[in-house]
Amino acid sequence: METETNDWALFAVMFPFGLMLFIAGLLVYLKKYVHLVVLDDFSTGKPSLACTFLGMWVMLLPAANFREITANDVIFIPYALLTFACQGIGILGWFWMPKFMQPAWMKEGDRLIARGEDQFTKRYIKKKDVR
Repeated sequence: METETNDWALFAVMFPFGLMLFIAGLLVYLKKYVHLVVLDDFSTGKPSLACTFLGMWVMLLPAANFREITANDVIFIPYALLTFACQGIGILGWFWMPKFMQPAWMKEGDRLIARGEDQFTKRYIKKKDVR
C-alpha cells in the first residue's frame, strides 16, 4: 500500500478552498461583499482583509510539492518568498493591518467610529445634555 501523499488530491482540495477565501477577501476590498467584516469584531486586526492573503497562501501551498518537476531555483525562490509573504501578511492581518493596506471605505469607517459619529453611536448612545 502506498503511503505517500497524493499531490494532485491535495491540490484539488486546497486550491478551491484558497480560491474561495481569496475571492471573498477581494470582494471585501472592493466593498461588494461586506458581510465578512463581521469577523473584525472578534479580533484586533482586520480578518476580513487578511483572508485575501491567507487564501492566496492556501492556493500556493500545495504547489510546493511539484518542485520535483522543475529543479530550477530561479522559479522556486520567488515562489517561496511570495508564499512566505502571503502567510506572514495573512496571519499578521488578524491582529494588526496597516492603514496603507486597508481600502478607503474602511479607513473612513474607522475615523467615524473614533469621532463617535458612526450609526451605532448615533442610534444607541444618547448624548448627555451639557448646560
